[in-house]
Amino acid sequence: MGSGHTLLTLGAFILLSTIMINFYDMSASASDSIGSGQDGIFLTTLTTSYIEIAQGMAFDNITDTMHVGVANAMSLTSPSLLGPETGEDSLSEFNDIDDFDGYSLEREAGTSNRRYCTQFSVNYVDATDLEKISSARTFVKRLDMKTWRTFPVSKEGRVDTLNASFVMGYFHFD
Repeated sequence: MGSGHTLLTLGAFILLSTIMINFYDMSASASDSIGSGQDGIFLTTLTTSYIEIAQGMAFDNITDTMHVGVANAMSLTSPSLLGPETGEDSLSEFNDIDDFDGYSLEREAGTSNRRYCTQFSVNYVDATDLEKISSARTFVKRLDMKTWRTFPVSKEGRVDTLNASFVMGYFHFD
């Protein structure tokens, strides 16, 4: 084999290496895009599941055991006492929506080895402006949820976070 053939073979290897590097780089970026899409779907699914759980709960601890309507908001849980009552340490033990306040939950997504964390916050809100947190008791509470992937951490250090809210009002019809 002459020097011409050697140069031609070397050029072919360089061209092949360049093509392979570009191919694997494109494959990796496509994989990251697919993973990001899967994260979005799972974040939405997880948050929707928590909303559905909250919808099945009582408005307040006092309304969980009463069959008579509460006419005065002052009989509801104080804003400073929102959160789980004594002995309610897990989601399965919660009985009213304000038990979510201050709660944080981390879950693994099936067999994907991805972990997601959700933080919850519950506040009384003004019935005429649901964005406005009320320092007084009202007949409307808002459950705010913040969900993001905790593992594996993305290469770019970017964290997609889903913020969602659920509003529950208390009205009793006799």
